[in-house]
Amino acid sequence: MKNWKKLLACLLVGLMALTVFTACDASVGAPMGPKPSDAASAKALCDRFKKTYSVELSEKAYSIANWVAGTSVSCDTSKDKTEFYRVVKANNEARASLKEEKYATAFENLSMGAFGPDNFVPGFEIETEWSLKDDTIRFTLPKDGSVTETMTKAAEGKTKLGVAYVVKDGVSYAVVLFG
Repeated sequence: MKNWKKLLACLLVGLMALTVFTACDASVGAPMGPKPSDAASAKALCDRFKKTYSVELSEKAYSIANWVAGTSVSCDTSKDKTEFYRVVKANNEARASLKEEKYATAFENLSMGAFGPDNFVPGFEIETEWSLKDDTIRFTLPKDGSVTETMTKAAEGKTKLGVAYVVKDGVSYAVVLFG
């Protein structure tokens, strides 16, 4: 009996080892996840908006991307995959902070992490009144390479830019912050 258990354990270990060598390349079917910006993607956005790259803002953007990717149950993409949506219930403090444009405070209240002072603006859309459920908000992330009206407005008067991504089905969606 002991030999069978050892043999079964060895077979299971071998099977798990084989799964390490399977092809996983962030393409269709891969799990959704956050991705920090690379030099080329950050440079393209900085050039487009004439802003200076900020490591601090990119780290905050990564925290947001990580939070967005953390729950796929309430996430979906647009039909043509130009936008990515996350719907979430928000407490009253988070909703009030979003309406007052105190984004760091709002994101901390949504358990995204520690953001420090309210000195940045998201370059993605946050809707607080989009449904009949008054405790629901929706984040809309644009596809990487897209420039939206929300980004353009957020960039006005700002000097720095940070970016990270949520990758779903091989497509990157931008989490852009301006400060």
